Amino acid sequence: MTGQIDENLSDLHPVSGSFCHTLRAEIGIRGQSGADAFEFEVCSPEWLNNELDSYSILHAGKRLVTKRFDPEVVEEFVRKRLLHATGPDWETVAAKLGEWSRWEFDDYNGDFR
Repeated sequence: MTGQIDENLSDLHPVSGSFCHTLRAEIGIRGQSGADAFEFEVCSPEWLNNELDSYSILHAGKRLVTKRFDPEVVEEFVRKRLLHATGPDWETVAAKLGEWSRWEFDDYNGDFR
């Protein structure tokens, strides 16, 4: 399996404080053309606290929480998840990746082929 996080990740700089970045990773099968999109948010506890000032409850959804946003650490996290996402077919692998990200085909009910 191969993956690449949004090309703009290198444009982001480490930051502390309140932040929430939506990132997109394009992930596919090594040696095959094409990739599927997976999106997730990387947010700080401070951002979550600020949101809780406006809303009494939040759905955490596909959010990764960290005290300091560091693009290299985020990429390392994604790469480790890719190593653990195995299965007999792409749909199984994508479902595992979907445990922490939104797969572009999450709501698709048709035939994948």
